[in-house]
Amino acid sequence: MRLPALAAALAILSTSAFAADAPNIVGTWIPVEHSGVRVGPREGYPTYATPSLTHDVHLAWKLVIDAQDGAAFSGNNTGPSGKPKLVVGVFRMDGKRFVMATEGGNAAGEVAGDQLEICITDNIPDYVGAICTIYKRQ
Repeated sequence: MRLPALAAALAILSTSAFAADAPNIVGTWIPVEHSGVRVGPREGYPTYATPSLTHDVHLAWKLVIDAQDGAAFSGNNTGPSGKPKLVVGVFRMDGKRFVMATEGGNAAGEVAGDQLEICITDNIPDYVGAICTIYKRQ
C-alpha cells in the first residue's frame, strides 16, 4: 500500500519539476491571419441569420497583454466596435499552450516563436461564433 502512494507522490513531484517557464507575452499583438464562422447579432459586426464563414484579417481583433505574472496574464482585445474587452489567461504546464476567458466566451491558444494562435468560441445570447486568429507581436 505504501509503494503505490510513494510512486504517485514521486510522479507528481517529477512532473512539476519539468514544467516549462511561460514566455513573456506582454505587448501589442497584431492579427496576420483570421478565419471564423458567426451567426447572430454581435456588436461591431453585421447580423447574420445563417452561418457566415470568413477568412479576412480585417475582421480580427487587436490584442494587448498589459500584465503577466509567471503563467497568468491579462489584457484586452479590441474588435470592430472599437471598445476594449477584458481578457484573462494562464499558460499550461508546457509553457506554450494557454487558456483564456473573455467577456463573451472561452479561448485556447499557443505560442510559436514570435506568433500567437488563439481560437475563441463565443456562446452568448442570440450569437455563436468560432474564430481562430494568428497574431505577431508589434
